Amino acid sequence: MRLTEDERSTIVSVASTLVPPERISALCAYGSKVAGYSRPDSDYDFIVVSKRFREGVRYRYLDSPVASSALIVDEGLLLEDARSSYLGEFVVGRFLNVYEAITNPGLLSEIELDYKKRIIVEALLELSSDYGDFGRHFVIPYDYFLFNKLNRRAAVYPPALYSYVQTYTCPLGPQNLAWSADGFSTAAKSLEPRGFLRTTKGGVQIIPEKMKVDAFAKVQSLFSDTTRGVTQYAVHGYAGRVGLSVFRREAQSKLKRLRESPSPPSALERPRSILRLEEGIVIPSASLIVKELAHILGYESYSTAERDIGEPYSTTRVLTFRGGGKESSVVVKNYTDVRSLKWALLGVWASAARFTMTPLARLDREYGMTRTLRGMGVLVPLVLAVAPDERVLVKEYVKGPTLAMAIDDTIRGSDDGTETVGEYATLLAKIHGGGIGLGDAKASNVIVSRDGLYLTDLEQALKGGDRAWDVAEFLYYTSKLSNREDGMKKVAKAFLDSYAESGDRKTIGKAMSSKYVGPFRPFLSPGMTKMLRELMTGYS
Repeated sequence: MRLTEDERSTIVSVASTLVPPERISALCAYGSKVAGYSRPDSDYDFIVVSKRFREGVRYRYLDSPVASSALIVDEGLLLEDARSSYLGEFVVGRFLNVYEAITNPGLLSEIELDYKKRIIVEALLELSSDYGDFGRHFVIPYDYFLFNKLNRRAAVYPPALYSYVQTYTCPLGPQNLAWSADGFSTAAKSLEPRGFLRTTKGGVQIIPEKMKVDAFAKVQSLFSDTTRGVTQYAVHGYAGRVGLSVFRREAQSKLKRLRESPSPPSALERPRSILRLEEGIVIPSASLIVKELAHILGYESYSTAERDIGEPYSTTRVLTFRGGGKESSVVVKNYTDVRSLKWALLGVWASAARFTMTPLARLDREYGMTRTLRGMGVLVPLVLAVAPDERVLVKEYVKGPTLAMAIDDTIRGSDDGTETVGEYATLLAKIHGGGIGLGDAKASNVIVSRDGLYLTDLEQALKGGDRAWDVAEFLYYTSKLSNREDGMKKVAKAFLDSYAESGDRKTIGKAMSSKYVGPFRPFLSPGMTKMLRELMTGYS
């Protein structure tokens, strides 16, 4: 308890002068005295929940026996405020932060639980709407729901920011935060059976497929902030029964105190900055990418250089940091780059394949498949950071030539890279055996490192994807614009030998379909096409 027994008894006595004791459903204290930032002249703030309170909601200010501010509210209206923002959350908003139940803690807990459940649903709907299926990768801390809501409430009524800042920066701030977060944890667990979220020790994760079932509530969520703000101001004025001059003086007083208070916690100013990922960090703005990466790479003073990598239509670049006698590189991929229109063009050109084109969907697949393939024992670069609002992904830079370079040397006869080609075919068969199609299985997306073959560019990878397309694309794309049939035959045979040994021969048979060769035919000589199809026939 934050209040002494004498203080609690005094509040009970004061409440009994405002509402007949037999009509008091519950009583609780909140504000500076409970949160731990009160001054000697601070009022005692408390809520009287009353049965059949005709006025609905009313503020009462008293000077004796102690200076106090009583908020009297009808029980039914308070429950409606918790469940549907009936009063613009004017009353129930106080249950976001720490309070002390004086009588009937069960009813107060029910109100708090209903309110925090609604807050969670609205917050998850917003995240799901903004980030689509990528939202599944966030670990959403329980205190996110608190700070996201406080941020919105402060935007509607800026003077309230003073109380929020003091509550979470005063000496009892950590305890106050733990208290509120624990309430959101309880609320999340009670929502889990509905299927649109899963709870973890550290927070909540969205299940997008189930969130879409509740998508109708998004309309209400978008509309609610404005309507709640209007309702809150109206109820405030009605409850206080004071003129605009008093209302203005109260707001000015809080704003003056806010200027004298500590800086707001960063989580209160930017709630999404505390969202987490299971791999990599969340960067709230693309403008902070270089600074954040320098921090996690251990650079204090540094210079940077960047260069594009991949094919001309690639949206990927290498960012290199130099400083303190060391050098580090990372790969930065921007999914909103105009060059990413390649997937729209390829979708028209290669009618046999179905490409995902939206930036968020491609980011979701790349991130998700990176983790899935690693779980299968496949080498993939680590994710270092994601800037989800700008659709940017940062991965570790893996040194080494691409498999395409090794194949070029083999076709020209300057080197024999068929063993590496066979390793890739075995790896692809393993991935296909796990039910995954890469969607973009070109040799240029494979890095030959000292540790083995690393797969990059997974933005089209998909559980249940078209495995025959992967085989066809590798063979036909590798052969494009080449007349060296003997060299290509060595490469194709090495690939098919290993794939047939480790994978499903039926996939090779399906890859022979004319719908797969069609997109590449303009870039293949008739002799090359004939050679590849005859070779594939022997393995199907």
